[in-house]
Amino acid sequence: MKQISTKRHTFLNPEQLLREIPLKPGMVVADFGCGNGYYAVAAGVIAGKKGRVFALDIMEDALSQTSTLARLVGLHNVSTEGCDLEKFGSCKLPDTVADMVIIASLLHQAENKDNIIKEAYRVLKTNGRLLVVEWNPDAIFGPPIEDRLNKEQVRKLLEHHGFRPVSELPAGTFHYAFLYQK
Repeated sequence: MKQISTKRHTFLNPEQLLREIPLKPGMVVADFGCGNGYYAVAAGVIAGKKGRVFALDIMEDALSQTSTLARLVGLHNVSTEGCDLEKFGSCKLPDTVADMVIIASLLHQAENKDNIIKEAYRVLKTNGRLLVVEWNPDAIFGPPIEDRLNKEQVRKLLEHHGFRPVSELPAGTFHYAFLYQK
């Protein structure tokens, strides 16, 4: 007879994770690969009226979902832009504009991870923070296991491009999260 696991699985909560960093009112955030918009909208709520969130993605559907979600929540500080983050300099953000860059569940699907990290470095202010969230290699669901990155691969990638480690953050059962600084 198969044993049923009683271990409690928890999902990642973007707003809780961003408050842990902490993201503060008035900050400028760039969400790389914004997807469904959960991080961008959570960042917009925390950053408040004086803050700004740039939600970037190559997929038009993702940008549409993000702007719809922001409108539903009543946010006016979240803007979307289409760009290919794997091509360095393709997003139109100025240098050193962001206090924080979020790269959540993007690196495992990117072919040119280096350019994504270089672009994050370019748009971050000095001492700006980079939040990277990825799938745990042993999570019971998610992207194909062979596509996932382990923690050491992500650490090496970030540190190779000049980022300094700050902390590892709680990210639920299925993900891990790192906070780095420029």
